[in-house]
Amino acid sequence: MKVTLYTQYFNPKFTRRLGRKVNLETAKKFSPEKLEDILRQMKVQYEVREGSYSRIPYEKCKIYSIESSVKKSTLLKMIERKLQ
Repeated sequence: MKVTLYTQYFNPKFTRRLGRKVNLETAKKFSPEKLEDILRQMKVQYEVREGSYSRIPYEKCKIYSIESSVKKSTLLKMIERKLQ
């Protein structure tokens, strides 16, 4: 199953209404390098490209396309725990 993650999900300057999907304190610790390290530790295949999130089209972000056997919400919770 292919899962798509946007760096906007982890951006602390956006509210949950605008697309942040993790806790604010965890979002403050986020960096794209940390996310890539976590994905490597989880041993999942992924590719990164530039793009924009649909709710905030004027701001560019990275898009991670991940091959995973778990749902997006479960994957986000796993990443959030590792960022803390």
